[in-house]
Amino acid sequence: MVTTNQAKDLIEAHIETTNIIEVPLMDALGGYLAEHVFSPINIPSFSNSAMDGYAFRYIDTLTTDTFKIVGEVAAGKNSSVNIGFGEAVRIFTGAKIPAGVDTVVMQEVVTREGDHIRFDKNHLKKGQNIRLEGEQTKTGDLVLHEHTYLNAATIGFLSSMGIDRVKIFAKPTIGLLYTGDELVEIGEPLSEGKIYNSNTYFLQAALAEIGLQFQFIKHIPDNQYDTQKAIAEALEQVDILLLTGGISVGDYDFVLSSLQNIGVDELFYKVQQKPGKPLYFGKYGTKSVFALPGNPASVFTCYHLYVKPFLLGCYGRNNFRKEMDYATITHDYPRAKAELTQYLKAYVDKAKVMVLHSQESHKLDTLPLTNCIIEFPAGKASFTQDEKVKIWRI
Repeated sequence: MVTTNQAKDLIEAHIETTNIIEVPLMDALGGYLAEHVFSPINIPSFSNSAMDGYAFRYIDTLTTDTFKIVGEVAAGKNSSVNIGFGEAVRIFTGAKIPAGVDTVVMQEVVTREGDHIRFDKNHLKKGQNIRLEGEQTKTGDLVLHEHTYLNAATIGFLSSMGIDRVKIFAKPTIGLLYTGDELVEIGEPLSEGKIYNSNTYFLQAALAEIGLQFQFIKHIPDNQYDTQKAIAEALEQVDILLLTGGISVGDYDFVLSSLQNIGVDELFYKVQQKPGKPLYFGKYGTKSVFALPGNPASVFTCYHLYVKPFLLGCYGRNNFRKEMDYATITHDYPRAKAELTQYLKAYVDKAKVMVLHSQESHKLDTLPLTNCIIEFPAGKASFTQDEKVKIWRI
């Protein structure tokens, strides 16, 4: 048996990123960059106006405050107009600055009469209202680091440089086997002694939230032969195998013995925690195996604390403990036994966290309210109101 920190360290140490693939930019959404990105162009790629207004040479304002309009430049249009002393061009936001021009005055402070304009030059500075070429980014600048998450904002940023393809880490192939002869699928009648299968639906939805999906989902009968056969076949097909149920020591729990018989290298079995104590993590060559308990709250906790960070690490995220944070607890919370680390379903808002009811591993009624998990350290008997506690955001 290992501590929770030992379990996290072992899992993190065995993260192996997937292969690198090059994809069209839009297909990279939700992925992680597999290489640094350098700008292929200057941004802006040309000096342009930041305002609708009038462009001229600043030096002329030293001797005149009246300018003659000799042309117009709209966004997307080039202008070959030559600016002489006391001359200006009408210009619009985003339009290219004509040669020789170095300042733009916004139209709101200009008085125009016919083809002449006047303005108060005392509040004007040279270079005002001009976005200079390369002001944001120069060709060759490092603009995004490897392992950057590609969200909508990042996709927009890359497209502004004309980048249409990027290299990302490929999505890992993941399979799910679940045990339990008592399970019935949703939509079917619930006969006596049966319960609805919720774990697979939670895990499917949880993976979808991070842009991943199962390659297959299979129900295993509760016997040694079928369990061992299903695990052996699954390990031939995926990078990461998840199992739920059958990992404890009951008469109908065959997952651990099957993994041992197949030759999966056990990195740990059982964690000093509640819920989710009988958690298993192992390796089969380059493949990884997580066996989770069957209780739904245990699956929920183990997924968020161990499985999800591992999956995202394989997919290219480089911060295993990204979800860890701190908040102050809203009320006293004692517990009867303190020998294990306990993970509590909780709700956090503005750095204040509240423990929810129904903490038992088989109860799900507070899951819709849960947006974090409080870590109650082993050896600690109680929390007091306003105490700072460690949380894991979900």
